[in-house]
Amino acid sequence: MNSVRIHDLPAHERPRERLAAEGAEALGNSELIAILLRTGLQGKSALVIGQELLAQFQTFERLAQASVDELCGVKGIGRDKAVTLKAAFTLARRMAAEIRAGRPLLDSPERISDWLREDFRATGVERLVVLLLDTRRRLIRVEELAHGTLNEIHVHAREVFRAAIAANAAGIVLAHNH
Repeated sequence: MNSVRIHDLPAHERPRERLAAEGAEALGNSELIAILLRTGLQGKSALVIGQELLAQFQTFERLAQASVDELCGVKGIGRDKAVTLKAAFTLARRMAAEIRAGRPLLDSPERISDWLREDFRATGVERLVVLLLDTRRRLIRVEELAHGTLNEIHVHAREVFRAAIAANAAGIVLAHNH
């Protein structure tokens, strides 16, 4: 596979053509990454480089958190490709935030953790937030109460209740990322 260029594949096997014909869901992760990369190297297709990125970083979370310099450390990833990947992951995070920005119903621990997951995922330090809820358990807003260190955070109870009282919240949920 290393020596096969995407251009040499039959049209129905090329990632861009497959996406157009079958939809993005039909493609594997390395194929989607190959579309972002656009080109490979001499003797190494964008598909192979996509596979190598996934193998090196192991998860999308780690790949998304990688710096431009870390991405450039992968053979076949230059500054422009690294910047393209960072832009794609940033857009994905922003899209997730936009989806969450409505007034979601947060009436179970599962819904709350699903709603907070992307926001907490990219944080390397302790964080404490309070979710302020109305009488129907819909989100009023999220207040960041404190940022801590790698393994410690300090917050006073009055900070939690000050935000809840100011928002006239009927309910609160405290959430911590670690």
